[in-house]
Amino acid sequence: MRMAFFKAFGVVVLLLDLPLLTSAIAQISFTLKMPSRQEFKWLVVAAAAWPVGIGLLYLRKWAALYFAVPLFCFGLWFALTSIEPIRFPWNLFYMAEGVSLMLPLIVTIRVWSQLSWGGEWFF
Repeated sequence: MRMAFFKAFGVVVLLLDLPLLTSAIAQISFTLKMPSRQEFKWLVVAAAAWPVGIGLLYLRKWAALYFAVPLFCFGLWFALTSIEPIRFPWNLFYMAEGVSLMLPLIVTIRVWSQLSWGGEWFF
């Protein structure tokens, strides 16, 4: 497996995080008020996703763990909880989405030996 596919995870994280981060910062700076609890949560999530995206671009093991393990857990939860409450033909789509969220862990396991923990500051 080529490492460019793994670096694509980092690009996706950064591209999806950029609008979230800029809108949260713009809303806080233009209103010149203290952010609400919900705005602050989004800002923290957006700020935490940025180092993970950069770590994925530089092939770091810690970023791969922060990216793949929560996605696997959420995908497994999503697939299992969609079995009973959703009617039969439609639950297959939800289960497929849950399984697709589990795939980054498989990719991470396959390329684990080619990843590194990082330097002095983990970058």
